[in-house]
Amino acid sequence: MKSKNLVSLFVAAIFLVLAATGLLIYFGQGSHIVDHTHAWFGMLFVTAAIFHIVNNWSSLVGYSRNRRTGSLQKELILPILVAIVFAAGIGFDVPVFNKLANAGKNWVRGNKPRPESMPQTKVDSIAYAVEVAYASAYSKGDTAALATVMNSKTALLTEAGTLLHGSDVQQNLLKRTTPEVVQTKVTNAEALDDQLIVVRGTLTGASTPSVYTHVLREQDKKWRIVAAQQAYPSVQ
Repeated sequence: MKSKNLVSLFVAAIFLVLAATGLLIYFGQGSHIVDHTHAWFGMLFVTAAIFHIVNNWSSLVGYSRNRRTGSLQKELILPILVAIVFAAGIGFDVPVFNKLANAGKNWVRGNKPRPESMPQTKVDSIAYAVEVAYASAYSKGDTAALATVMNSKTALLTEAGTLLHGSDVQQNLLKRTTPEVVQTKVTNAEALDDQLIVVRGTLTGASTPSVYTHVLREQDKKWRIVAAQQAYPSVQ
């Protein structure tokens, strides 16, 4: 088995996948699977490209330098200029590059209006359901139910300024010896986009009443608290 042939075929196969997923993303047809496929095959492409360069180093040097004089070949100038122009244009957000980056999505979408934000009634309904589920799970000391609305990685900033995570809250529930019934009251819920909602409200029934801010994100078609902050009313 010839290593050069194998590496070249790997590069070609990976490039086809990258090209397909890249076009899907460019024309606004990406998804979680497409994005991850593109990212992972990008890493594979870098690895395969390194082997390809090593296997063909002498040929690349021959393409780049004149064997008799040792000077750079004219053919090397164009790729370098193109790379510099595109890198600078993208880095400095030159309008033409910005338009080019969105041309695919705009072409597919045409003159269709952008989808409107989530209706406020739906936002309020989601916020109410999550907060009720959170208060119920916490009051009952049900860590399994709590995990459905607040996973172990959820960041929580307490009134005292201590940073906890969802796993800490679950451990505290397991250590609790006396019941602590709490209630939440939503005062405001705002959708930042179709998958992100900020909820503000009050927490009562605990040893010290407090106000809170919860950040809700839709994950696997279920809304969860991904970040939270609690403060004393006079501080908020």
